[in-house]
Amino acid sequence: MELSRFLRSKINYIDIILVIILAIIATFIPFLNHFYNISPDGIYHLSRFQSIADSLKNKEIPSILNFKYVSENSAVGVAINSLYPWLTGLIFIIPNLMFQNPMWGLAAGFLILNVITILTTRSLIRYISSDRLITYTGIIIYQFNNYHFIDMYSRSAFGESIAYAFLPLVVLGLLQINELKKSGFLVLGLSMGLLINTHIISFLFGIIMILFDILYMCVTKKIRLYVLIEMAKAGLVGLIIGSYSVYNLLSIYLSNKINKPFKAISMIDMNTMLKTLFNNDIASENSIGWNLGLPVTILLIYLLVASYKSSDKAVWKKWIVGAGVSYLLIFNWWPIQKLVNTPLGIIQFYGRFFVVISLLISVGYVLYLNHSQTNRRKLIFLNIIIIAFSLSAVYQNHYNYWTYRRSLTSSNYYSTLEKSYTFNDYLPITKPKENTSALKINTRSSGRRSLTNDSITLKFNTSKRQIISLPIVMYKGKNYDIWVNNNKSHSLSPNFLKIQATKGNNTVKMVSVESNNNKSLLLFSITSFFAFSMYLIFINHQSPHINKSNTYK
Repeated sequence: MELSRFLRSKINYIDIILVIILAIIATFIPFLNHFYNISPDGIYHLSRFQSIADSLKNKEIPSILNFKYVSENSAVGVAINSLYPWLTGLIFIIPNLMFQNPMWGLAAGFLILNVITILTTRSLIRYISSDRLITYTGIIIYQFNNYHFIDMYSRSAFGESIAYAFLPLVVLGLLQINELKKSGFLVLGLSMGLLINTHIISFLFGIIMILFDILYMCVTKKIRLYVLIEMAKAGLVGLIIGSYSVYNLLSIYLSNKINKPFKAISMIDMNTMLKTLFNNDIASENSIGWNLGLPVTILLIYLLVASYKSSDKAVWKKWIVGAGVSYLLIFNWWPIQKLVNTPLGIIQFYGRFFVVISLLISVGYVLYLNHSQTNRRKLIFLNIIIIAFSLSAVYQNHYNYWTYRRSLTSSNYYSTLEKSYTFNDYLPITKPKENTSALKINTRSSGRRSLTNDSITLKFNTSKRQIISLPIVMYKGKNYDIWVNNNKSHSLSPNFLKIQATKGNNTVKMVSVESNNNKSLLLFSITSFFAFSMYLIFINHQSPHINKSNTYK
């Protein structure tokens, strides 16, 4: 009864209505006329989600290897589900299971994702402001800036879009730890665990935020042992929640040479960015022109000027100056292209830092409004302008942007996932010195094949007894059962299926055998997430004043 009263006291129906309305506004345009304008990135991600959904439909543990919905330029058995975390993809996978029409499931997934993004941002902003209008101004800046919609609807980068929803919790956790809140390490740990289970580069952004916070405390001589201990506890929580994803990733990388995603240092170009900014363009392929949208960019410039003119040492200035400096650092003015083969090349598109910059602007502007006389009509107008500009960009993208695009509908949904060219990342490399992937080996692809979520069966005819290489990749350290003409066999190569075929008709079947460690860690990660979440609710129940005594309000 006490818990139910606590929950009722926390529910505000005006906020519920506002969150749902904003989420619907952010979701409906990409599905106008019953199609979704999807990129190769989007097809790649939906394919891996669909393989998980099919496993769950069959009441099977999702395979860590991908047999169904594999790109035409990749190979059956590729370890996408091992090397690209999928657990938080349940945001899209569960609606796919609930709706017979996959497009309804996709739209529902985006709606849920937008609700989560708004709620996590609200949790952060409510910690620093108790004014509803100011709170939703901060939410709208983070939710409706153009970069967010580039990520979601232009690139259709599902992993990054989901991670975008959890990064505000990283900032909230750091703020709470710095203010000695009991719940701080749990918020930070949960957010980092979710990022591990979502997108590795975004997880690295979370690490950068933590390291910068530690560096700032060292420079200002405000470092405290308690804070470092709480951050260490948060790291432990994150690793526990992410143990399934970490195990799968390391089990492949430590035992195999992998064809990794390309490295690049693609930074923002001023001329290109100004063109896309004034055209309100969110074209995803034009990574050197990614932007936050004209209203948010003008707001940042205004706040930078205001911080320069202001003589006081207000907290908001640090956030806005941080946003401005970060913005300048991602332009292509700096001679760092030669560092492409260093860890800097992993980030690829430096426009990705707009996720951090938009967070800094959102928090900084809310802190600015907390201590300024606000014309509420002008503030409402600003919110409307930000939403209008971003929705206009999404509308243009939906109907007019078709570079490398396909119109995804309910009738071509599955065929698009099955017969598209996307990426051949994560294939095993057969000749490390030459960086030759198994896909480059001369393999035989003729014949008939049938696929399940964890197996492939091939039927083909040969004119003589011979050794045949088949277009199916394998990984050291993973278990496979192989049958050739109903006889238990093995592959003559560790990286791709190579067998002795007989003259005439041949049937070859390969099954990926799931390890017990994988099953146990999947259950452990999911259970630990819910356990830590319940513990966080318990702590907040025990200390309902936790968000009322901070220095930011």
